[in-house]
Amino acid sequence: MRFRHAIVRPPADNFADGLTTVDLGIPSVAEALEQYERYCEALSRCGLALTRLPPDHRHPDSTFVEDAAVLTPRGPVLTRPGAESRMGEVAAIEEALRPFFSEFRRIEAPGTLDGGDICEAGDEHDRRQSKIAAR
Repeated sequence: MRFRHAIVRPPADNFADGLTTVDLGIPSVAEALEQYERYCEALSRCGLALTRLPPDHRHPDSTFVEDAAVLTPRGPVLTRPGAESRMGEVAAIEEALRPFFSEFRRIEAPGTLDGGDICEAGDEHDRRQSKIAAR
């Protein structure tokens, strides 16, 4: 799958209130915004068209847009974050994906999934599908 678009969202002013499991001190919103701009520049240099969402003050972790949906060759899967405080992020990502996809799959309760925890394992799915089709 070749990527041509990226959805990005800058950190909100309350970014430092986001979830964390490590004690590295209070994140600097100014530094996060600086890093976000460099990230967007890098994506643009790679030839990606950016869909820029506004900061979401209701969800301090919403800059991590990859957690709200997993994009697969068969279409998007809207996640169901493990943290209750992140549940509202999914609707905004669904709206941002609507211009690109007409159908969505969803993780349903009691299941949870944070998209940033997904790791692609090459073309294993394609090899299995080829073996099935050859039978």
